[in-house]
Amino acid sequence: MSRKKRVWYPGATYHVMSRGNRRTKLYKDRSDHMRFLECIESCREKYDFKIHSICLMTNHFHMILETGNDELWKIMQRILHPYSMDFNSKYNFTGHVFESRYTAVIIEDERYFLEASRYIHLNPVKAQMVREPLAYEYSSYGLFVNREDDCNKQTKVSKLIEELVDTDRVLDAFHNNSREQYRMFVEGKISHAEQELLIQKDMKEDDMWLPW
Repeated sequence: MSRKKRVWYPGATYHVMSRGNRRTKLYKDRSDHMRFLECIESCREKYDFKIHSICLMTNHFHMILETGNDELWKIMQRILHPYSMDFNSKYNFTGHVFESRYTAVIIEDERYFLEASRYIHLNPVKAQMVREPLAYEYSSYGLFVNREDDCNKQTKVSKLIEELVDTDRVLDAFHNNSREQYRMFVEGKISHAEQELLIQKDMKEDDMWLPW
């Protein structure tokens, strides 16, 4: 798998993660999760980019973001700054909401791309928040594996995630029932330990950042 740490170049794909300052929660309730997704939606009105996978935990988030012709830092600033302002105003806080700068690792091959998507969608399971990735609402996983006839079960959160996330690149990597193939890739018993350790190292994650 290939990855390099660079600031930005046009048309690049990144695994992006940011944490709450001092390990504090970024999202205290459902409306906070919604507000963060709305900040991404608003940002897309100004900048050209795609979200390929996303998961909002409690004290951090992950997403795979593909830029167009705009710098990554501009996109992230446009997402994180409004959310921080609203968060501080809502809870009467001051100071930084996010811990320093976000972490971004550039993805340069499809194997790493798929492994990063798997890693993101399994984050709530690894954190023991849910037993199955599909049970976690603030994740794009359901968008990849649910059938079209499940759309009547959508919540406001899942509908907004559907508007934000482009599943084509991930699902196009699988053939013959791509949704089921992706589910097996994510939930199957084949070990991905080596790839997970590499991604964990890239994103500077450890047990200290499990939600609490």
